[in-house]
Order: sequence, then C-alpha cells, then structure tokens
Amino acid sequence: MFFSASPDTRRIPIETLAEKSTAALQEIVDLTKDLIRFKSTHGRQEEIQKCARFIEAWFVGHHIPCTLVHNHGVPSVRSLPAGGRAALLLMSHIDVVDATDPLFEPVEKDGRLYGRGAIDDKYAAALSMVLLKNRLTAGRRRGLNDETLPLGVLITGDEEVGGIHGARSALDEIVCDFCIALDGGGVDKIVIKEKGILRLKVVATGKTAHGARPWLGENAIEKLIDDCRIIKCFFDDLEAPEHWHRTMNLSVIQAGGSVNQVPDQAEAIFDIRYTENDDVDDLVQRIQAAVSGTVIVKEREPLFISPPSPYLDRLLALAKGTRTGIAHGASDARFLSQFNIPGIVWGADGNNSQHSTDEHVDIRSLARLYDILDRFTSDIQGISK
Repeated sequence: MFFSASPDTRRIPIETLAEKSTAALQEIVDLTKDLIRFKSTHGRQEEIQKCARFIEAWFVGHHIPCTLVHNHGVPSVRSLPAGGRAALLLMSHIDVVDATDPLFEPVEKDGRLYGRGAIDDKYAAALSMVLLKNRLTAGRRRGLNDETLPLGVLITGDEEVGGIHGARSALDEIVCDFCIALDGGGVDKIVIKEKGILRLKVVATGKTAHGARPWLGENAIEKLIDDCRIIKCFFDDLEAPEHWHRTMNLSVIQAGGSVNQVPDQAEAIFDIRYTENDDVDDLVQRIQAAVSGTVIVKEREPLFISPPSPYLDRLLALAKGTRTGIAHGASDARFLSQFNIPGIVWGADGNNSQHSTDEHVDIRSLARLYDILDRFTSDIQGISK
C-alpha cells in the first residue's frame, strides 16, 4: 500500500484544519477572482493566452517549476514533479463559455463567488495552484527536496471545445498514478462514470421549385422532419435509474434560403449521450437504415469509467459522507479512460450553475475540498503536516 500511515495516526483536529485553511481559502478566492477577469472564451483567444501566461508567471513568482506548452495554438500549463511522474495529478481548465462583459467581474456575496468560470472551472485552477504552492512550502520548511512531493497540476485551455489539443495531448505525455479532474460532481459526490458523446448530422435532400408550385418540388424540410421523428423512436421508452440510458437532443436545424422556394436540402444535428450498455456502431447503422437522409458522424467521444483504485478508496475514507455517483455531461476525464489512467471527476459545489448567468461557486465547499485534498496529498507524500 502506498499510504504510510493509518487514518487514526494521521487525523488532524477539525479546528486545526480550519485555522490552517483560512489563509489558503482566501488566497484561492482572490486568485479565482483574478482568473475570472480574463474573458477567456474561444472567441477571444488572446484572453486564453493571457490567462495562461498569468498562471505561468504566478508559478514562477512562487518558485514553482512549470512549463507553458502550446499545441495547435491551445495553451496548457503543467507543473510536474522532477522526472515527470506524478502520483496525483489535478486537472482543470481556464477556457469558458461566452458571457456578457459584466459576468467577467467577480462578485462575492452571501458565501458565494459569482462570475463566468467561477465553478467551470477557474476555481479549480486556483485551488490546484494554491495547494501545490502550500505543499511545496511545507516541504521546503522541513528541509525536504521538492521531489518528495508527488503532486502535479495540469491546467488546459480548450475543454469547452473538446479538449483535443489540451488534455488529450497532455495526458498522452504525462505519467501519473491517479488523476482528479476538478470539473464536476460536488464535495459530497465523486463522479466515477460519465456518458459518451455521439453527434450525428442528418442531411435530407429534395428538389427545388417555386413556392407557389410546391407540387413540382420535393421539400427537404418535410423529409427531415420525418427523419427526426424516426430517430426519436430510438430513444423513446428508455428507463433506467438516474436516467442512465442513452439520450438524444435535436440541437441544430439548418434549411431553406428563400421564403418562396421549396428547399432542396435540410440538415439537423443530434447530440446523443450514450452509456456502456450501448453499441454505438450498431446504433448508427440502425438509424441510417431507418431514415431517408444521409447520416454523418460528426463527433464521437468515449465514456469515462473510473476503474477501482486504492487512491479512490483512501480518498473516500478521508472524505466522510462523500459518495460516488454518475454524471450525464462529459469532461476531459474521458481521456483518462483513453490512456488507462485511473481517476475521478470531483469538485466544489456550484448548484448546477455552470454556463448560466448566475454561475457561482460555494465558498464553504471550497474550504472543505481544499482540506480533504491537502490531507490526501499529505497521505500520498508520506509526511505529516
């Protein structure tokens, strides 16, 4: 077993934890505010770059080795133990979805921190940075070499658009024993399964004609509507606990160019989420056989399923009252499965406010998350605080 002490001998009084975490919590909140002010949407690539350089400068300013890497223009900041292997890797991202300018000015109110990226996912970057700094500082004060700290941090810049050039590229090069994607769940819920993603485009074709003589044409929109009804049947009458079954959302339709013309082409995009119980290839084939239009696979991303791990067992022992669960969304954690890296999705509480106009993170949950991760890192490192 990699842990060097039992839970009883490593237990720290709650009041001591609270005292030690107060300064850390304030630093995390302040740093999250700094990160929120960067309007790091994918329509503002320069802001993503500025945010990544800010993080790099923060690490350098605290004498923490790090590397700023660009892959196809996407920045990722990595801080890894000497030798490049991390027993524990904390993964987060700084890119956010679009928002009006006022949402990039953080507001702290009633125990919550509001702003774009507050819960998705800039608090996580800030927490990772502060935890790494504090663990290194504690070790240095004890005269320990930085190499004794097995903690690594990965902060990427393209999770909201697929994570291909951020997390997927980085995880292909990083060796770690356990990864926590701080991008979901809640303090009381560790996510061990996320659905996979399948995005289909269906293209219906017809014959154009003047809108006054529709009998001379073949309306592609009407054909597409018929296909949509057929596709919906593949998702009707599915029942499973917590809706753990495949789902479909008809999200985009494009058709028609003129009000007085019979359209000869219509397209629809279907956002499908699937589970380990689905044969995706068979599903696509059956849909294609049933509809008159052409089915095109636009995107296909794997499931995330966390394998058994002694790291997860120990984390659950430390996080009293925390349970494991599932999530219907997807995150960069799916790349952990791709590279056979054990891991989980976990994080602070945000009341499902991601991407909303009142996006926020619960500050008390930040404190608890930090305390648990601090103890967890200490266990792995094998030293007392």
